[in-house]
Amino acid sequence: MALFRTGDDRVFALADKCPHRGGPLSQGIVHGTRVTCPMHDMVIELDTGHAVAPDEGDAQTFETRVVEGGIEILLDRSQAVAE
Repeated sequence: MALFRTGDDRVFALADKCPHRGGPLSQGIVHGTRVTCPMHDMVIELDTGHAVAPDEGDAQTFETRVVEGGIEILLDRSQAVAE
């Protein structure tokens, strides 16, 4: 899993695996709400996990929230509790 904090202080969590060839997204460069894979320059949207055209594919995303300075990550959406 890779955690990303954007310049506007939002937090995102994605599987640390590029959908193209499995490169480590945690070692990529974040720009705005996107990360560029360090292996082949595939660009992934942090909020959706979708690759930016012309690339195709999806990285798994996880819901995050900041609570009292810590980061909570929902690993299993089927166990989410409605508030």
